Amino acid sequence: MNKFPITAVHQVEMTSRCNLRCRYCPSPNLPRAKMDMTEETWNQVLYWARLYVRSGTQVELNLAGVGESTMHPRFVEWAMQARTTLGDKVALTMATNGLLITEEMAAALVPARPLIWVSMHRPEKAGPAIEILKKYRLLAGVSADPSLSAINWAGQVKWFVSAPRRTCQWVINGKVFVMADGRVSSCCLDADGSGVLGTVWQDLSKLSTKPYKLCHTCDQDVGVPLEVEEEGAVA
Repeated sequence: MNKFPITAVHQVEMTSRCNLRCRYCPSPNLPRAKMDMTEETWNQVLYWARLYVRSGTQVELNLAGVGESTMHPRFVEWAMQARTTLGDKVALTMATNGLLITEEMAAALVPARPLIWVSMHRPEKAGPAIEILKKYRLLAGVSADPSLSAINWAGQVKWFVSAPRRTCQWVINGKVFVMADGRVSSCCLDADGSGVLGTVWQDLSKLSTKPYKLCHTCDQDVGVPLEVEEEGAVA
């Protein structure tokens, strides 16, 4: 059985809610609760992230999940808290559809220095957001992946796949994704919760990442043989 120790809380889903209903995303039909992360859960996420940063195994924290992070009522405050807690050397990254990006939000985010990717889901909204983020030097780039490098979320949505085959950076490297409800999963594509390993309230040093159901239908190579248990579940 392939298991790997957790080395980083690589991605955190501040909210599983979204203000768009894109066909190429699992969000519209998300088979788990659409909710905002609580302060208690967020603080626990930062507790673990700080430990991994101090141990030298975590250099980045992605502030986005299946939902749209800017919808969280405390998004700016929490981005600032992440910077203060994790230090200046950690890269804070995220992707947004740009619908809620304003001059005021961007100005408030400057001290946190997040690197923000804007997706082209709604060009009439993304365009102004891109210009605002450029002005405040927060723009990391622009993504048109659903058209140019498409995935079908490991078979969870009906969409074409044009992304090049590549090696998964999650499972064998011990990176985990924290959902809005505090559950910890083996990867960021886990929309249905089938890759959940535990919660942030458990001792993450005693949990391990491992291949799971979606690894069989993913466009990425997990890097290890997929071991199958009874009823087709990944061990």
